[in-house]
Amino acid sequence: MFDTTDHGRFVRMTRVVSACILLLCCLTLLVQTSSQRLMGCPFCLGSQQLTLRERMDSPDTSLLVEWQLGEVGNLDEGVRATTTFKVVEVLRGDLMQGESLTIDRYQDGRAGDRFLISGNQLDDVIKWDRAIPLSEIGMSYVDSLPQADASAEKRLRHALKHLESSDDMVATDAFSVIAGARYEELSALRNELPRKELRRWVFGKQPIKGQLGVYGMLLGICGDATDRQRLEDLALETTGELRLGIAGVMGGYLLLAGPDGLNVFDREFLMKESCSPSDRFAVMESLRFIWEYGDGCIEQARLRQSVRQQLKITHRPELSIADLARWEDWTVTNDLIARYQNPPDKHIDRAIVSFMVVASQVELEQADDEHVAALTSAREFVERLQKEQPAVYKRAARLLITR
Repeated sequence: MFDTTDHGRFVRMTRVVSACILLLCCLTLLVQTSSQRLMGCPFCLGSQQLTLRERMDSPDTSLLVEWQLGEVGNLDEGVRATTTFKVVEVLRGDLMQGESLTIDRYQDGRAGDRFLISGNQLDDVIKWDRAIPLSEIGMSYVDSLPQADASAEKRLRHALKHLESSDDMVATDAFSVIAGARYEELSALRNELPRKELRRWVFGKQPIKGQLGVYGMLLGICGDATDRQRLEDLALETTGELRLGIAGVMGGYLLLAGPDGLNVFDREFLMKESCSPSDRFAVMESLRFIWEYGDGCIEQARLRQSVRQQLKITHRPELSIADLARWEDWTVTNDLIARYQNPPDKHIDRAIVSFMVVASQVELEQADDEHVAALTSAREFVERLQKEQPAVYKRAARLLITR
């Protein structure tokens, strides 16, 4: 369904940066406050590309056109590459239906082929984007698209009908609509989610990779006990390698399994020093998802417990330290102070300093009595750091959003 070139590029990029993923995520998490919400689907792996509706409504000019003729061009002979279309429908802009349009680019096609083309006015000239070919299925899809001001419910219902369409363009756009939605909007449609199809896509003989995380999450929203077990089985099929979308499968599983599912993850992943970094990261992603969106299916204290234990298990605990700071778990404050520079490790030390700066910003008058002593220790740590290691403090403080 996805463009294979883009997907391959994404996979190669992921492999290159996988060795650095814990540190980068640690820094990213610490600049988020606990009140911030993810804007789109938590498990969408692609860049949020524009939907067709956005492509139609955002540019200065958008047209449905019909291919008439094209010239490949020849640089040696000074012949320009051009394509001529007939305007079938003006979606946006000042052109007229039936008008002829020639662009300075060759677009492969045959007489009568339909395209969606858009462009923006620059210096009195429209700079045209590459035309999007439309099959009969694609034309029908475009005609049925909800308007830009339609409710999220209407847009999502429309997109759900077209997921995994036989037309790649339609399938990609429908998925983009789903992937760009808020979790709350998707959850509100739990009774309308295509459970049967989701099962086929997630558990089928030819499993989908790029969309797996989103579909796994959706199945967690609408699934039953059978789906719970199958999601668990899929989550535990460890390979030691990066598994695209598995964090969404894990998140969907936790929605259905609750604390029992977290016990499974503790046993099979988090409490094992041999757990691969990619699997550990995926589990932690699923825990963050449940913290934000789980609506109490696992208590926050229980989630903190699973993250706390990572400080002793993993050799690279930066990610866990970041989560505990965001989740305001001050019970580990003194342990982290004792760990600072003992032995020195710049990645762990930076995470600890960031944790302490976050903790030092908590108003003691508003803190629980059980945390006052720990928060006071954090303040004292930061004060010493400002005097003894000012550069280290400034670097950590720049990464944080003021509480």
